Amino acid sequence: MTSQIGAAGRVRGEAKRDQLVAAALGEFLAHGYAGTSVDQVAAAARASKRTVYAHFPDKERMFREVIASTIEPMQRALQGQLDLLPADDPGEALRALINRLASLVVTPRVVQLRRLVIAETDRFPDLAAEWYRLGPAQTISRISKYLEALLKAHRLRIDDTDEAAEELLWLSVSPALNRLLFQPSGTQVTPEELARTSSRAFDTFWLAHGPTDSSAH
Repeated sequence: MTSQIGAAGRVRGEAKRDQLVAAALGEFLAHGYAGTSVDQVAAAARASKRTVYAHFPDKERMFREVIASTIEPMQRALQGQLDLLPADDPGEALRALINRLASLVVTPRVVQLRRLVIAETDRFPDLAAEWYRLGPAQTISRISKYLEALLKAHRLRIDDTDEAAEELLWLSVSPALNRLLFQPSGTQVTPEELARTSSRAFDTFWLAHGPTDSSAH
């Protein structure tokens, strides 16, 4: 009975934490980092300041949780896609990965938060470093491991899998992301546009690094 009560308390605590993070995300996106206060987050979450501080010791820790809560689901989705990719015949599977990667990065909320982190980089470099560590750096690491498998299967011609992974990442996301960063919040890229840019990214990468026998394409 005691364990059941304890488990229920943990579930309620996690639900409250998720509620606070969601409220904090909305406030940060609406008012920026400097323009958001703990009072605002508490009001948005319909919670007391005491409850907020019970979960987050300060605003910086709260913002770090917002970053993590945004990026971690993306990383899980990316890893799930990578786990399904064959190492012996990447072809269309790699094209699908590129499309999935681009679609994760250009969702309106992710673009808004990325823009906010970039804007606050000079004042809060640690927060920007956290975004890069959890986002691009981890994405590059995950893709690099897959490229290592392709390299061992003689399906790629590359010297450095980390460099190739970074190249593939930016070929995948930069066309749409660059446009969205300079457009009003909420602007979206159509699936058709993503499919076209993903296809070009795959063709460019595969032409440069695929096997000399182009049958895998």
